[in-house]
Formats: sequence, structure tokens, C-alpha cells
Amino acid sequence: MTDPAFQDIEKFLSEVIGLDADSIGKKSVRDSVAAAMESARIADAGQYLKVLRTNAQELERLIERLTVPETWFFRDEESFTFLRKYLREKDLHTSGREDLRILSAPCSTGEEAYSIAMALLQAGIPSERFRIDAVDINPRAIETAKQAAYSRASFRGEKQDYRDRYFTFSEGLYRLDPRIAALVRFSTANLVQHDTLRNLEPYHVIFCKNLLIYLSEAARGNLAKNIDRLLVPYGLLFTGHSEVMAFLQYGFTPVKHTRSFACVKTAYTIEQSRVPTKKKMTGPARTPEASIAKRNRDAPEMPSATNSPGKSEERDQQRPSGQALAEIRGLADRGALEEAGLRCEQFLKGHSRSKEGYCLMGLINTALDSFDRAEEFFQKALYLDPDYYEALVHLGLLYEKKGDKGKSAVIRARIERFRKAGAGRHEAL
Repeated sequence: MTDPAFQDIEKFLSEVIGLDADSIGKKSVRDSVAAAMESARIADAGQYLKVLRTNAQELERLIERLTVPETWFFRDEESFTFLRKYLREKDLHTSGREDLRILSAPCSTGEEAYSIAMALLQAGIPSERFRIDAVDINPRAIETAKQAAYSRASFRGEKQDYRDRYFTFSEGLYRLDPRIAALVRFSTANLVQHDTLRNLEPYHVIFCKNLLIYLSEAARGNLAKNIDRLLVPYGLLFTGHSEVMAFLQYGFTPVKHTRSFACVKTAYTIEQSRVPTKKKMTGPARTPEASIAKRNRDAPEMPSATNSPGKSEERDQQRPSGQALAEIRGLADRGALEEAGLRCEQFLKGHSRSKEGYCLMGLINTALDSFDRAEEFFQKALYLDPDYYEALVHLGLLYEKKGDKGKSAVIRARIERFRKAGAGRHEAL
């Protein structure tokens, strides 16, 4: 496949599903396209692109190759802990109020959506008082979700009492109680498409984890606008851990509950919260669960005799910095934070002026609860670029976690000046 032909297909995928090929590695995308072409018995990339433009089923098959899920029940457990707390405090489901509406998007193979249903029942909320919708761009993932039958890989962590309560083991799979499965409505949808799900009533809560990190700049804007439209004012949004800060620019405020990765939609609208177009959200603004774009399938393997950290670090120095950082982010996405930290530290030895690398190192250390080291790396990123938006917002959240209200206020003031400057420049154009 020639580079121009691949670039045309890459551009098409960016336009249709919002995929940023750098987020998973261009080689990964190229390999998936090559495999799809072989399966379709099409040798010419130009001809294959024509087929993708006209044949929805072939496009779906390629999307299936690019969106391999990596998820499990009650992933990011504190998200569900905070959800139950939030619902108790807001009392959204009590008599006289409208029914609670929750969206899981992208829902992958259904573990997250069913976890939401179980969490609501555990919180004592009657099933008739809530509605859960779940959507994903991958039709095969939706079909798997509807089957509600899972292998052991979908159950991780120490707390698994829910498995005995809601599942029965049969023919090598854990099958969800049909009464629970019936509480979730699954459908396919493209979350970056303009006005997607436009006929649905806005939701009180949306789970949108680890999709933003795989999208192009334009697609991220479309996703944010769709979420803004689909979420009620002051509604609750759950994201991936690094995405919380990315959503600040769209008018969301992070909640103060450790590792919940949640934020609240405020009155600050997307149009009001523009940032300068030159400040593209790159690198660490995308970093961890299953989502669009080969969800972690292309992440480097765990250390082995043939793929040791030393050899991986050598490759990181030899390949383009964007690709190396994308693979390190992939490790962090899979939860391999220690190895990601080692790889990123080695990367910085050869790229000492990479603000993206320092910011990513800050994120990794934040996830490891090494707050002092995280602060050091965010400060290094800001030393290289005092207006580096991603580092500013992550450092601000870090100060909030540490309870340093003074420093947090200073960073928030800088962020606010940044926003206003961006809006002013935009209006002047």
C-alpha cells in the first residue's frame, strides 16, 4: 500500500469516525486496513477506498477491526461509588420527579452499561424509575452486549460479589440475569457525527470514557458539542482519568471525589469556552479503557523475553516522538502505569524538550498517586511553554487533589485568562 493511498484512507476514517491515527499508531491502522483489504479480496487501496465510501457493511467490518474492546465490569470502581453518592444527594429518582436517564457511550460490549444498572439497583433505585441507553459505533460489540454473556476476563478486581448475585455460569460463560439485561437499550451510533442521537431526551448522567483520547481535533469538538446537547444543565459526565481536564475547556467542572473521573456541566457553554485554535490538545490530553480505535490492541505487549523494557525504550528513541508517546499512552490506558512510567522516563532522556512527554509523565505519576513527582513534571512542561494549556489544567486539578487552594486558585486564574484570550482572538478573526 503506497503512502498516498494510505493517507487517503486515513483521512476518510478521520472524517467519518473521527479517528486520529497517531493515537493508536499509523502502523496499527495500516495493518488493520491491509487485513480488511485481504479479507475483501481487494488489492488496490484506491479501489478499497471507493468501496468504503459506498459500502456501509465493508466500512463496518473495518471499524470492527479498529475498535477492539478492552473493558470489564465496574471498571474505575470509584466512578460507581460516586454515582450512587451523587444520586442519593440529588434525590433524582424519588416520587414526583422525572425518571433518571443515563447514557453509556461508547458502551463497547456492554459491561459498563450493565454495571450502571447493577449500581442503581444496589443503591435502592427501582428499575421503573430509570432508563439506561447504550451506544457504540461497532455493530459487533452491540450484538455481543445484547447477548449479555461474558468470559472471566470481564470480571476483575477483588470485589466480585455482584457476579454471584446477578450472573449464572453456563457453557463456559457468565450469563446476566435477563431482568437486569432488559434494563439497558443498546443501539449503534457515531458519537462524533453532527447531531447524533438528536431525537433523544437529554440525560442526567453520561458515561463517555476514553473516546476523546482517540479523536482528531475536529472530532473532539463534535463529541463535546454532542455531549453538551445530550446532557442536562448541571448533569454529570464520567470520563477517562486524563479526559476530565480536557473537558474543562468545554465548560465542565471536575468533582472532588478521588478517582471518580467525573465532572459537572456548568452554565459555561461550549461557545463561551473556546480556546485558541493553535493550542491543539495533543499528547497527554489523550490518555486511559476501551473506546474507539483499537482500544489498546496496539499497545505494546507486557515485558517478555522478546519484548523487554530495554528494547522498547531503544525503539522509543528511534521512532517519531508522536508515535512513541502514543504507545506509552497505550500502556497507561491498559493500566500498566509502572512500565509506562519507565518508558516515558527513558523517552525524556532523548527528548528533553518535549513538553508533551513531561505532561504525560505528570499524568502517569498522578495516576500512581505520586503527587509531588507529578507536580514536578507538569512544572517542567510549563517551563518549556508557559501557555501549555494541558499542563495548566492538569496541574490545577493536582493542586485541588492536594488541597492547596491557593495554588489552585492561581492556576485557575491563568486558565481563565487563557480562555478569554482565546475567545478574543477568535472574535478578532
